[in-house]
Formats: sequence, structure tokens, C-alpha cells
Amino acid sequence: MTEFSQLPDRILGLPVGKDFSIEALVKDVWNPETDDLFPPKNFLGIGYGLNFYAIARKTGLL
Repeated sequence: MTEFSQLPDRILGLPVGKDFSIEALVKDVWNPETDDLFPPKNFLGIGYGLNFYAIARKTGLL
């Protein structure tokens, strides 16, 4: 797992994902720890991800 800790936590008010790992990438698209549709990114990037687990749960697929 590689983290880019020198990056700021926020840029223009948007959260910054600093983790460069497969686990962080998977957590961005399938995160059963939260029901938020748009959680802050974990994998490298700025902004929010789309949580398909929350979509599946809210539509009754899970």
C-alpha cells in the first residue's frame, strides 16, 4: 500500500484520496461500511466516489 501523505486533505473544499492500493480502489466502488451514495474517495483522486453497495442496498438488491 502506498500513501501520498504529502497531499492536502482537501483541495477547494473537496476531499482528496491519498491511498494507492487495490483495497482503496475497491472501497471506492463497493463499501459496505457506509450507506452514503457518494462517499469521499479513498483511492487517488479528488472528490467523491460512487458506492454501488449503497445503491444495491437502497434498491433492495441486497
